[in-house]
Amino acid sequence: MLPAAELVAPALLAGPGYRVEARAEVRGYQARFRLHTPWGELQAESVEMLAIRVGEMPALEALYSESVGETLRASGLEAVAAPVKAIANVASHPVQSVVGLPQGVLRYFGERLSKLGAQARKLGHRIDERISHEGSPYQEVDGPLAATRDPTPAEDRPWWDKPARELGRLIKNEAGYGKARREIAERLGVDPYTSNPLLKERLDALAWAASSGKLGINQALALATGGASEVLGYVQQVDRLVLTMAPEDVRARNEDQLARVCADEELRYAFLHKGTYTPTLQTALVDLLVGLRPAGGCEAFLETALMAASEVEARFVVNSLRLLDHYLRDEAHGGHFVPVGALPAYLTRGGEFVLPLPVDYLSWTPQIRQWFDRPGIGDRRYRTLLVSGRLSPRSERMLTRRGWSLVPHVRYAGAPPYVASPVSP
Repeated sequence: MLPAAELVAPALLAGPGYRVEARAEVRGYQARFRLHTPWGELQAESVEMLAIRVGEMPALEALYSESVGETLRASGLEAVAAPVKAIANVASHPVQSVVGLPQGVLRYFGERLSKLGAQARKLGHRIDERISHEGSPYQEVDGPLAATRDPTPAEDRPWWDKPARELGRLIKNEAGYGKARREIAERLGVDPYTSNPLLKERLDALAWAASSGKLGINQALALATGGASEVLGYVQQVDRLVLTMAPEDVRARNEDQLARVCADEELRYAFLHKGTYTPTLQTALVDLLVGLRPAGGCEAFLETALMAASEVEARFVVNSLRLLDHYLRDEAHGGHFVPVGALPAYLTRGGEFVLPLPVDYLSWTPQIRQWFDRPGIGDRRYRTLLVSGRLSPRSERMLTRRGWSLVPHVRYAGAPPYVASPVSP
């Protein structure tokens, strides 16, 4: 446990409509924060996620205004019109209500990446994924998920609670739900694929209302007022194409880009169709990867990327590329990704071995000591460690003794707003 003020810029710890608890738990080398808002309790699994949640506060204030609540009630959406329902849900299940594993990114520091597991994914899982997309597990009478459908007769259920087949009739094309949701998110200045449970609920409600004709899109956009130009102050700017293109079009574009550096078609398919990476994170990863212009090792990197099982882990992989891009710049061109356990390292043409670690606080634990003493890591001649946050004093001493050049607190574009003062030992 560390004081939150020693990890993150004080300006993020309190503001209109929220406050952050004074102490944060560092678990899996990422800090976990708890936010209290008038609309419910939220958890942020890293300094980056805290900045994102704080950046979303003006959007929450707009979407939970009385005018939005009245409009949703008038549209027949009573279930999401009252903030108290959202508060009860999130406060009762704060951990389950966010995307992210409790252990942070600890899994990436395991002793080894199971090659057998990677091969199984390449030979079996990807084929299984393709098969699973041949039919709809929800719509088929004997589909594996059909049993989860509400047995209430369709005519007795509200319009928003009907199966996708019926809802599909309300959404004819890109003028429907997806486009409406992206337009509202753009007006609010937030990621349309946010994992914020309080924000997602209201975005969904307004988008369904607009796409079904219960609410005009102009009316929905007019309701989403305030804070649009300020919301993304600390977070990565959302790529314009993610705001304007349908997810399938974003995926097709990313496939074309990714094919420039990764020849393995099956690996590309697995990455682009894996649910962990939202279109926003997927696009960021692809653009960064292509921009590095590696001469080899892209397939090894995608195998590492496929390990991500949560948003926190997916962001860890994306931010690894941001660290490499910021530090190496043109020196990255022509290098190779080197799989070291489950972490993506990079070997430049000049022979520098660069290990990016986008973590909040790297403490010297038995696991870290064992990891850095492994063959293939500690015996590299020219080795550099990039850390987005801070290293504990003991970590600095131990790694310096082992011959590492340390570059902490890397200020890449959109980096998390870490505090400038030192952290306690």
